[in-house]
Amino acid sequence: MHLDDHRAFVTVDPGDALGDVEATAAQWRDARSISEAPLDLTDVDHVLISGMGGSGIAGDVLWALGLHRFERPIIVHKGYGVPAFTGRRTLLIAFSYSGSTEETLSAFAEAGERGAQRFAVTSGGPLAEACDAAGTPVAAIPPGGARPPRHSLGYLLVPALIALGLGDGIDEAIEVLEEVAAEQGRAVETAANPAKALAARLATGVVPLTWGGHGLGSVAAYRLKCQLNENAKLPALHAELPEADHNDVVGWEEPSALSGIGALIGLRDTAGEHPRVQRRFAVTLDLLASRIAWSVDITARGSAPVARLAALLLQADLVSVYTALAADRDPSPIASIDRLKDELSTPLTVKQ
Repeated sequence: MHLDDHRAFVTVDPGDALGDVEATAAQWRDARSISEAPLDLTDVDHVLISGMGGSGIAGDVLWALGLHRFERPIIVHKGYGVPAFTGRRTLLIAFSYSGSTEETLSAFAEAGERGAQRFAVTSGGPLAEACDAAGTPVAAIPPGGARPPRHSLGYLLVPALIALGLGDGIDEAIEVLEEVAAEQGRAVETAANPAKALAARLATGVVPLTWGGHGLGSVAAYRLKCQLNENAKLPALHAELPEADHNDVVGWEEPSALSGIGALIGLRDTAGEHPRVQRRFAVTLDLLASRIAWSVDITARGSAPVARLAALLLQADLVSVYTALAADRDPSPIASIDRLKDELSTPLTVKQ
């Protein structure tokens, strides 16, 4: 479909995934009231994050934002159970929008058995029930209805930022989100809309390569990769600099099945990138130029780290939904994940 034909949107996107993404700023604003004060971290040595998929990305964002600002280690764990170091001075933060993610329930239960402190962000389900039974503090976020977890990042992230004392910059982030939505929303035609223009190129059959600098840029690039997977139903590859210059770059030296069809999208936090990473982007793009179809940057804006990352994340979300629409694909269904859940439908017993 043509991305400037607004009347056709409802046909391809009956669940209005685009509307959910365009309302990101309002979601962040509403989420500020869910957690009103930081947790007491006096007896906490490290923070362990449990969450998967569209809920788990909140943990990746927390890690990136805390990298240079939070004095305790933040460890993201995407799997069953908990690491061996988990104990009484561990704070487990469990993210599950539905409250029924089995990996997160497993981590929550085992962390409790080990005496860890716990905090959850959820809209209900078995996780909320387990929190209630154990007296665990919980940020109760509103049920999403038709809105999937991957389009509920504000509700998941903002309460956790406040809980960890990382809430400064949220007001600026909301302002930046409003600016991005106004400049790249559906009413802005493709000729003046970089998100639509990029989506139109991605819908032509290229393989997206989403790259970012270690920290904020890499997390935003990973977000774009995941959103292109789920919204646009496209395979995509993620890498980060400087690590990619120690392996990925060599994989492009010789012709391959991806030669000429890989499109590199840089998620750039230029205000926060190490100067050597900025130099590496330039040199790396020069090395890959003859093997990829094209390259383009998505850039951050704002001064506070959370504002810069919010700008990148919203642009990634808009690009992914526009790509789905340009390819005539409904962004909302996730048939493969639904089938996996059906195949693994034996319920997981949760210990309190």
